[in-house]
Amino acid sequence: MSESLKLRELTAAELAEERLKDTLILDTRPAEQFAAIHIRGSIQISLAGHFASWAAILLDASRSLVLVSENAKSAHEACNRLARVGLRGVVGYSIADEQQWHKEGFELASISTYRCGDVSPLLDGDCPVLLVDVRSRAEWLKGHLPGAISVPLLDLDSRAKSIDPSQKSLVYCHEGYRATTAASLLSRTGSNDIGILIDGVEGWSACGLPLEISPTEISGS
Repeated sequence: MSESLKLRELTAAELAEERLKDTLILDTRPAEQFAAIHIRGSIQISLAGHFASWAAILLDASRSLVLVSENAKSAHEACNRLARVGLRGVVGYSIADEQQWHKEGFELASISTYRCGDVSPLLDGDCPVLLVDVRSRAEWLKGHLPGAISVPLLDLDSRAKSIDPSQKSLVYCHEGYRATTAASLLSRTGSNDIGILIDGVEGWSACGLPLEISPTEISGS
């Protein structure tokens, strides 16, 4: 029998029971759906991307998981892809349902999303906004948003302390995939004032805005 046939759909009440057991909620929905509303404390890794690779890197293989998905087909695909990289602790899935989440008393959260064409007022405002680049160091060296700091997603656990939780932060990557995952992880550590620059470097360049390369990076010092 395939892994997908064994996957059980959980009601919102059953999901709440799993939460009490410290089962990790893995939200596989697209970035903007997750950002609009999600169960606080869940980790987002979208199925529409290098899902299994990032899950294998970021998740503890010994931890039990419940998937939050758009539909049953997506949940089964996610379960199969996780199994291929050794993540076999999926106990079931639940379809995203804000009404049922409220009914069961889940604490819900949202993350503000921005696009590069509309973010100038925020960056130029009186309150400083920290730009957090979660791309790889190699991508960072090719050019990044002016004033940003580099905190690669791969190093987020060890580098999260470099992000002031009291300061408004905008997380970005190339086009939003890694940024949303990073924002979900940072939210779990108590960094509440986080936004996602959803179109990232790709959107920044499309708007004709310049990237920055630090002088020390140019010289290699």
